[in-house]
Amino acid sequence: MKKFINWFFLSLTAIVLIISVVGIVELYCGYSYYRYRDTLKNECNAIRLRQPFPNLISDNYKTDSLGFILPYTPPDSSLKTVVFLGGSTTECVEVKEVNRIHVKAEEQLKDVSCLNIGLSGNNSMHSLNLLANKVMSLAPDAVVINHNVNDLSVLLNLGTYFNEHPQRSLILSNTEQLQTYKVGYPKNKFVRKYIPHISLVLLPTTFQGEDSPIKRPEFSDEPLPQGISIDSLKSMYRQSLLGLVGYAKSWGVTPVLMTQGSCFGEYEIKNIYKCEGYNLDSLHKEFNKVVREVALISDVTMVDAENLMEDNKDYFYDTVHYTDSGSIFIANHIASALKNILN
Repeated sequence: MKKFINWFFLSLTAIVLIISVVGIVELYCGYSYYRYRDTLKNECNAIRLRQPFPNLISDNYKTDSLGFILPYTPPDSSLKTVVFLGGSTTECVEVKEVNRIHVKAEEQLKDVSCLNIGLSGNNSMHSLNLLANKVMSLAPDAVVINHNVNDLSVLLNLGTYFNEHPQRSLILSNTEQLQTYKVGYPKNKFVRKYIPHISLVLLPTTFQGEDSPIKRPEFSDEPLPQGISIDSLKSMYRQSLLGLVGYAKSWGVTPVLMTQGSCFGEYEIKNIYKCEGYNLDSLHKEFNKVVREVALISDVTMVDAENLMEDNKDYFYDTVHYTDSGSIFIANHIASALKNILN
């Protein structure tokens, strides 16, 4: 009996000691993590390179180690390279992998690798960041640029591209903007509840990230900023597109512009009347006019998706995002334009 009691207390002491050590390590890891994170936030002043997360794997959506959307044919010296830039319309997250625009376009092109780095929420200034800081390293032959509604949204609600919006800014400069990059939660429930910081610091592969753990309204319902009109919005959009096209050309890359198709007439949406005489549909069409102007001024090829697809419910599952049929349809027209350029 005495021997049993001794073993019992010895075992209990060992368990308490182990729990104490784990507890101390957890506290230290938590302190280290938050101290490092807060220091990083305070000193942050960097370009926000908004792109699909590297090595992302989810249902029907995968990216490579650089953030390019899979699948694609790896580029090499024997192939010409085309990169697709844009927002969620380009990203095609709800379209089957085999039917995404870059995949279907590549099928129709000989000796060409088509890569896609579109991302939900990106506007043309984000694509300029990506073009300069990531795409140009691949020495592409052409870039396909498809922007409209995200530029319209950010300009309509904030009045400028140069803002501190937590998701849409061009520069990371403060704590608020870093919240969207916060690590998510441990996969294991026990780890999540009792030793999350040990998992984060010592076992990072046990974590799964979240796109935006802190929920905020994306845009306010406030009226247009003072001094902002539809003409000034279009002027800023025109400048951004001209800059994007000009930068591509300066590096010997051929830009292809696209208007953005839409289906506002077939889907009920909360309309925007911040500009007198314009709703979201008519503003979207005004921004497509700017795309046509820039294509004409810059003498670049344009795929007019608005004229080709407008208000055809077979091509859209909501106001601007493609169904599989829509993706395949517009990819055919993009491939035709690229054949003329690349040949």
